[in-house]
Order: sequence, then C-alpha cells, then structure tokens
Amino acid sequence: MHSCRVFILTSHPLFAESVETLLQEQPGLEVIGVGEVSPETLLSIQETVPDVVVLGASGEDQGMLVSHIFTELSGIKVVGLNLDDNRIHIYYQQTKVGRQVEDLVEAIRQPLEWGGHRPATMHIFALIQGRYGQRVVENIRNHGPQGWAIESWRPPDLPAVLDDPEYYLPPRVPPSDLILSLGESPSAAQLLPDIARRAGAHAAIAPVDHSAWLPEGLIRQLQECLGRMGIAAAFPRPFCSLTEDGYNLRHQRVAYANPWISEFARHFGRPVFRVSCQDDTIQEVVIERDSACGCARFVADRLVGTPVSEAVFQAGMFHHHYPCLAGVAQERSLGDSLLHLAGQLTRQAVEVEIAPLLPRAAYLVPEGRSELP
Repeated sequence: MHSCRVFILTSHPLFAESVETLLQEQPGLEVIGVGEVSPETLLSIQETVPDVVVLGASGEDQGMLVSHIFTELSGIKVVGLNLDDNRIHIYYQQTKVGRQVEDLVEAIRQPLEWGGHRPATMHIFALIQGRYGQRVVENIRNHGPQGWAIESWRPPDLPAVLDDPEYYLPPRVPPSDLILSLGESPSAAQLLPDIARRAGAHAAIAPVDHSAWLPEGLIRQLQECLGRMGIAAAFPRPFCSLTEDGYNLRHQRVAYANPWISEFARHFGRPVFRVSCQDDTIQEVVIERDSACGCARFVADRLVGTPVSEAVFQAGMFHHHYPCLAGVAQERSLGDSLLHLAGQLTRQAVEVEIAPLLPRAAYLVPEGRSELP
C-alpha cells in the first residue's frame, strides 16, 4: 500500500497532538510534519512535499490560509477542520463536507481526482435469504438513485456444505456491475464467486451482520477466489460501517479503492445525517447516507420534533425499535455485539450533527476513544 504523507498545520498544539495520534493508528497514513501557522512552516511544507495538508483553524482564518497555501503550493490537497463547527472540508477543485473521524481519514486517503468520474448507472444483483436480504433490496429499490436497477434471487433450501455449487445456481444471472451477497447461511455465501462470474460483475459486497452467516475462514476463501477472478470485494462488519473508501470498525478497519463499491457507499452504508434545529428542537433531518437496511431513514423520520438534548438517546431507542437484524452475540475481536455497534453508529451520526448545540460538544470522537480537544 502506498503511504499517504500528511502534514498537520495549526496553531493549536493540543489539536495537532490529538490528530497526529489518531492518524498514526491508521494504516497507510504517515505524518511527516507538524507546525504552527508561520512563513517558516509554509517553507517546511514546500520542502517536505506532503500529499495532504491537514489544516486546523477557525472558519475565517481557514479560508485565508487555504488561499495562501494554494498560492504557494500548487497541486496540493488541503483537508480543513473548522474548529468552530467541527466540519471537515476538502479543498481541491471543489469542497466536500464531513464531520466524523472516518470522514477525516477518508478525505486524506482519497486521490485528488475524487470528484471525477463515477458510474452513472448501476446494475445490482442480490442473493437473498429471509427478511434480512429482502429488507435491503426493498430499501435500495425504493430509495436508490436514478440509474440504479436491482434484481434479487432467493436460492432453494441449501445443505450446510455445497459439494457442487453449480447445481444450486439460478437458471439466469443478469449482467450486473455489483453483486450483493445477503444470505443467512455460509452455504449461500459459497455461491457468490460463481454468481459474480456469470454476471460479469466488477465488484461484490458481502456484509457480515451475523458471524454465523459468514465466518472468517469463508471470508478469506471468498477474497482469494474473487481476487483471482479480478473482482473487487468488500466484507463490511457490520454493513452500516461501509464508507466510500473503507469498512469495519476500530482496529479491523479495511481500506479499499473500487469505484463501484464506493458509488454504492455514497448512498448506503454508515449513516450520515444533516440536522436542522430551531428553539432546541429538531425541525428536519436530511439523510445523506442511509443504512442499507433503511434503519437510518426510519430513525431520521422519527427524530423530527425531538428536543435536541434527547436526540442521541432517542436515536438509539428508534434504532432498537426498527429492529436492526444484526447479530446479538458478543464479537470477541470487537468486544461488543454487531447489533450494539450498529446502534452506536446511528447515535454517533446524530451526535456529531447536534454536538455544537449540546453543553459539551463531542468533536471527532472515534470508536472507543475519548474526545479530541
């Protein structure tokens, strides 16, 4: 993996220390320098030639500094963290906005052409079993962007071990860009490579919302098999941890680079809300990224009218009432259940939006960490 070289530019030492510590824990990111805003530091940036400058400044100062950096250093990408409202801005030909730690890491990793070509259409074929897969397909069909088409297939009863997967394949697999493996048994997941091959797919997503449905050993086998076929694959654990450049939580974070998976993750994956408030009450919740199963949309609709002070708690309650179909068993490697982790992602999506309105804002709080100053 190519290492992305990062320089942190800010006049707030505690902020610099916290961001440097956070980035050092991310694979593929290398902090090559930290400095206060000064002519000497700008000269140091010129000499070290980083891939990305992370700029921590208030709103007005940030705009002036970005302009100055672009004047002195052509072709560089700047990721600005506005210390007034906790928003993340990517400055390179256009601006993208985020709020969470994952947004910062994603912004740094994305290549400069991140605003370039994206698939205009998407043909998705989904393998489903039970209510879990059907719910995902219905949500994508009802709320996916124009230009997307999704077909689904439910296999017959499958034995625990498939001696001959070809025997159980559907009679017709339509040409597809992306395959979703949404089965509720390991035997269903074993059909994924053959289905992807028949569809001529570019990529596949096999979420792990229940470890019994897709064990670690099978994931490795699928990765190897699909890799030999030249098909990119993502295995988000849970599904709602998927972002445009990575998936999974905590130390299990996996980075990827595939336009088809990334395009899917623009619309479905880790929840992202935009919340409008008036008189300490939530007036509107706009969904920028829904969870694939539709839980984020369910939560957003019910948050309207909720007092800001109760919004995070109520988001967790609404998530519980959906109900999420992620597993309730304790994941030894994560120290928690996938159901609980999915609920945390929903609550955090609300919290980072309303944080400036709370008595003590929680800025850029990653999983299992304390606040950044």
